[in-house]
Amino acid sequence: MKLRRYHFLLILGLLGLPLGQARADMLAPEPYLLVRSMRMLQDQVASGKPEALPMLNRVLTHISRQFKEAKPEAWDKPANAYALFIYLLNGGNPDVVRGIIATLKPDQVDQKLIAGSLAYADGDALRIVENFQELPPNLPIELNASIYLVTASQLASIDAMTALKRLDYIRLNAPGTLLEEAALRRGLAIAAGLGDKDKLLGLARNYLQRFERSPYGEDFYRQLVDALLKLKNKVSDEEIKELAELAWPGARMPFYLRVARGSIVNGDLARARFAAQEAEGLAATLKADDTQAKLYLAVSNVGSDQTGEASRILSQLPKDRLHGRDIKLLETAMAMAGKIMAQPDISPAIAEPQPNLPKAVSTRAAQSTSKPPVIDTEDAMITEARKKLDAIDAILGKTGK
Repeated sequence: MKLRRYHFLLILGLLGLPLGQARADMLAPEPYLLVRSMRMLQDQVASGKPEALPMLNRVLTHISRQFKEAKPEAWDKPANAYALFIYLLNGGNPDVVRGIIATLKPDQVDQKLIAGSLAYADGDALRIVENFQELPPNLPIELNASIYLVTASQLASIDAMTALKRLDYIRLNAPGTLLEEAALRRGLAIAAGLGDKDKLLGLARNYLQRFERSPYGEDFYRQLVDALLKLKNKVSDEEIKELAELAWPGARMPFYLRVARGSIVNGDLARARFAAQEAEGLAATLKADDTQAKLYLAVSNVGSDQTGEASRILSQLPKDRLHGRDIKLLETAMAMAGKIMAQPDISPAIAEPQPNLPKAVSTRAAQSTSKPPVIDTEDAMITEARKKLDAIDAILGKTGK
């Protein structure tokens, strides 16, 4: 109860409220209590409380100042020493931490913990993995989870299964926290890289049911769409639809639009058609602008027996409602549709009068011109369509999903 009161007073004090008693209670606070307050605010950020994010920045600044003013003996307590590294790995000021580390006794903290944390501050991926491949024993769960989180991406390129297991550790040991929210997001790409559809869908469902209002939701949807595109037909349209239904209504349409556009870039027009149709239906329900949905649906139909109708829709779309990349997509798709609908000229050329040639030459010439060359118009159309799809890829690029 006392700790909760302290955290409450700390947060209110940072808001600048006239709480003299709060300031008195907050004299020379223990570093681990400061870090716990930071973690409490981070968890509120994950739950979608809008006021928590700006307040978190103020708390980080306050902690930085308090750490610099802390007496050297404060770091003799293991809880405070570990809190120093939790602070660094969760957005703390590296320069402040470096200054304090320089004052620590050689045997006070495991040297690999120091080296790995400083490697993280320096952005040195190789040294991060080297020093954090095996962790010192008896670290607090919060510090373990923080280390596992910041090393997941680097470790995934070496040992994806271990990286995913470490993220599972976070989910089991830090439920409801910003650490769990981030672990779910980062696990999507690793699961897709392993081709584990069930794991991917499980992580996505968990996120949508628990952290839908997180301010990092945009990153979640980007990671999710990239993962779905990587797994391609391993994930069915019905499974994608089930995921979308877990999202709040305002997020479903942008999600489907991302899937549609990414599928066009990847050349999966059947998946693009499905996602675009879903987005178009949601636009009608939400009374939202359906220009993007119509664009992607029409593009997905270019090259099919609906090419003519697709071309008509494309020609009527208002360009002022589209982003630059989509305008280029529109123009390229219209050019492709025009080429497909153009009737190729396959009539044989009028025979020129032949001069008198020796019999053998004349016979060979007659044989070579006795039948007009056969032109497979369907193959020609497909070849042209593929060229145009390649042109779309070149314009959009894989990063434009």
